[in-house]
Amino acid sequence: MRPLPAVGVILLMLVSVAAPVTGFASPAQTADGSDQLPQITVVENTTNHLAIPASDVRSTTYNRSSIDVGVAVAAGSSDLRSDYATTTFEQQFFQRDSETARDRLVDETLTDIESRRTNLEQRNQAAIQQYASGAITATEFLRQRALTDAESRQLTDRLERVRTAAGTAPDYSLSPNQRFRLENNRGVLKTYRGPISQRISVETAGETEPNAVYVEVSSEGYMLSTVSDGQYMRETYLGQDREQTAIDQFARTNDSLGAVNTRAENLYPWLYSEQYPSVQAYGRSGIYQIQADHSNGQLTAYLDGGTTNVFYETQHLELTTVDRSEVATNVNQSVRVRVQQSFESGPLLVTVTDNSTGSRADATVRINGKRIGTTGTDGSLWTVEPRGEYTVTATTQDGVRVRVPVSGSV
Repeated sequence: MRPLPAVGVILLMLVSVAAPVTGFASPAQTADGSDQLPQITVVENTTNHLAIPASDVRSTTYNRSSIDVGVAVAAGSSDLRSDYATTTFEQQFFQRDSETARDRLVDETLTDIESRRTNLEQRNQAAIQQYASGAITATEFLRQRALTDAESRQLTDRLERVRTAAGTAPDYSLSPNQRFRLENNRGVLKTYRGPISQRISVETAGETEPNAVYVEVSSEGYMLSTVSDGQYMRETYLGQDREQTAIDQFARTNDSLGAVNTRAENLYPWLYSEQYPSVQAYGRSGIYQIQADHSNGQLTAYLDGGTTNVFYETQHLELTTVDRSEVATNVNQSVRVRVQQSFESGPLLVTVTDNSTGSRADATVRINGKRIGTTGTDGSLWTVEPRGEYTVTATTQDGVRVRVPVSGSV
């Protein structure tokens, strides 16, 4: 049996760090010398969030998924291929009777996963660039996000099955290099999937009612946000803040996870005033994850060791915890429409009321002409606010229409 590596457990968890780490200076300014945190938008009374810089945004829109047989078939076919590859690996692994033969099979399997991961990365970046340039539609981009999410989860499952097989085989353990390769891949794959992309995959399969998703894209990144089941969800990726070949600045310190905590506290001060998140490193990938279930929801953020910036982030916020203020109201005939906002590209509440009786009214809501949803019998609809100026239009069942121009969050 191969002895376990002296470095110990590759995945390290850190609960709290009280002081800055020697040898690491947390950047406080952007490249232009301003005092704004890099790509992080400050939000009052809750977690800050990752955002595409306004100057980089190429397109913004709302999109609603529909049943897509092509996506469902492609995802299902990929799932079958992944299951077959995993099952074949497990059968061959336990049939081989030497450590050398098993090592060779593990290496071949990791190489195949790495090749597929690289292909997935290339397709993901191509879809971002194509949508940013107008070569594909928002619907096509979100279909690609759904497929990327599904394949990322499938490859991650293959990695876990490799780990499990190696851990249960008598007189066998993965080499240090194999462990690092496995964790490197696991870390990268985590940044290619997210809660909204996964939901779109389910929606295109017809397994749940589709939600309106607000989409922003730059030449190297995207942001998706939606409201579902009483929560605001947000998924953001910024490719420019991921430098895979750069020197890992956190690893150069005497405590890499402590340095990550120091940097993350600078980016998410409200979160750290509430609690210290868990911190996790993924092999030698230069990817560091912080994760917390806080009083307002959940945050998972991935920092890149080369840039020390967050390059991927997912958030969940309970709508009941969101601070909001009324920004616009309009009345047409007997209907009153009230719009309440929270923060830019954050939760937006539209309320439609019968002005004569004060009772809530059922109405269809559109933003800049895009159908978002209906208020239902309670007269209220939560959605996502777009950037800049916009117009909310509510149309009741008897045809009364009210338009509310809104200047947007500042």
